[in-house]
This record gives sequence, C-alpha cells and structure tokens, in this order.
Amino acid sequence: MPGYLVNFGVTTALDRLEAIEQIKLFVIENDLPKTDMGIFGIRCPYCGKSDRIRKLEPPDALTGRLNARDMLVYATLWHQLDPLDVSCLGVCRFCQNPLELFMNEGHAKTLDESVNR
Repeated sequence: MPGYLVNFGVTTALDRLEAIEQIKLFVIENDLPKTDMGIFGIRCPYCGKSDRIRKLEPPDALTGRLNARDMLVYATLWHQLDPLDVSCLGVCRFCQNPLELFMNEGHAKTLDESVNR
C-alpha cells in the first residue's frame, strides 16, 4: 500500500485535487464500498454509465471493517472532501472515479467541479 499524504485541512484547490486522487486510490485498494448496492438512474459524469454508481459508506459505517490506520486515512480524506448536506460521496465502479452524489436530484458531479467551494 502506498503512503498517503493526508492533509488535516484542505486549504487550496491543489490540496482538494490531491485529496480526490488519494481517495480514488484508497477506494480501489480497499475495495470500497463494502456494501455493493447499485444506484440506478444516476449517470457517471466521466464514463456515462448509469448502472455502476455506488454510494461510499461514511467512515463510522466501516468501523471494524478496516484496520485503525486505514480508518484514520479514510476518515481524514472523507472530511477533507466534506460532502454537502444535500450530497454524499460515491464512486463509479466502472471507471473508479469518486463522485459527489445528489440523491434527491438524481445526478452526480465530479469532485473537482466543487474545487472552489
């Protein structure tokens, strides 16, 4: 497993882009999400697939399923990316890109679309 350069507080757009790349690698290496429930009707903005979108579990839902170090890394990355109250983090299991999911509106955005939040 590569070393993760976890920043305890994203302060710049570059920090956010680095956190996006790190969570992408982390999701792939740890085979997340652990709960494989498809969300249909939301299209991936990267590859266009609409049957491979999965919601990522929040860190507290993975207690006991990841080791302590991985839990710290995942929780830190999760909070760095700070999903809005109306959205959640997800991933396309086809292209493996992390996404911001808007469940009520039925769409997804790339995480880098909100770099200037």
